[in-house]
Amino acid sequence: MAYFRKRDNGWEYRISYKAPDGSYKQKSKSGYRTKAEAVQAASQAEIELSSGIVEDKNITLAEYFEKWMLVHKKPHVGPETFGKYEYTLKLITRYFHETKLSKINATSYQNIINELAKCYVKDSVKRFNSHIRAAIKVAIHQGILKKDFTEIVKIFSDVESKKEEDKYLELDEYEQLITDYRKTIKYQSHFFLYTIGKTGLRFSEAAGITEPIVDRENMCLRIRRTYKVYGKKKGWGPTKNPQSERDVPFDSEWLKAYDEYMKVGYIDNPDKRLFTKLTGTGENKILKKKTRQTFNVHGLRHTYVSWLIYHDVDVVTIAKLVGHKDATETLKTYSHLFKAKQEESFDKVRNLMEKFGADLGQ
Repeated sequence: MAYFRKRDNGWEYRISYKAPDGSYKQKSKSGYRTKAEAVQAASQAEIELSSGIVEDKNITLAEYFEKWMLVHKKPHVGPETFGKYEYTLKLITRYFHETKLSKINATSYQNIINELAKCYVKDSVKRFNSHIRAAIKVAIHQGILKKDFTEIVKIFSDVESKKEEDKYLELDEYEQLITDYRKTIKYQSHFFLYTIGKTGLRFSEAAGITEPIVDRENMCLRIRRTYKVYGKKKGWGPTKNPQSERDVPFDSEWLKAYDEYMKVGYIDNPDKRLFTKLTGTGENKILKKKTRQTFNVHGLRHTYVSWLIYHDVDVVTIAKLVGHKDATETLKTYSHLFKAKQEESFDKVRNLMEKFGADLGQ
């Protein structure tokens, strides 16, 4: 419960609360111009205290950030945006481990940024820093920290920004895109983009989908040829390489969407091709407008692969799914993503070995 009184420098609030160690403490702050301002500040402080965000000098950065984002972000942002904060928390846990918030200074923080810069593009590093900086401002306001260790940080990256054809969406953006296009599959271009997003097919492979290659029994698309919608070699042709002749799995939701599309969006044609109105540039424009960034159909294929990597699908399987010549091509194309994932693998190995050592010592 909060108590208020007027002092020489303005209104003051005082709150009694129970700390994590079981002891009872008080939090107070003065200098508010009106009692209403003090009441508002006290209400916010009580929310933070009840959520565990207190002046705990032993709290780790990961613990503090998690509690901060649940109080200050989750109620005020959408699921997509909050997902980005959750991803930042994941990176904090991976790179800072159990480091106490009070033990981080400008130098140790810059060292972490330097490590991140080896694996992530500049925009990702910048977002990571901005999220932490926002949390740190609250920590300073609460008196947990005296200085902002993010204030003089230098943001950079050793990873080159992606070219247009190599761009891919963040995973939460990708999942939202798939969800949105699922609702509008009556439009040919939308079902086309939905299909590539769900299967990682190349443009010409998806353009060549016909009714006969949809294998309902085995839940896969049997890719054996392609269809080019423009250029001198317009029309039917072979796959890019022998490895591209493959079976690509689809899920039950795609099959439902396919059945709906065949009833409301499919245009009958001699070749029985699902998509007959493709232009290439048109689909890219639709994606750019939807994502509000420089992004094209090939980037959607890249995003599908990044999603597989994120969910720990092994590189050999990924190579087969997307029709690469071998796993080496996959590793080369997505080296920066595998490098980031490698850090997680290293942590798993360390934890396994530590557990192994602990078991031996018993």
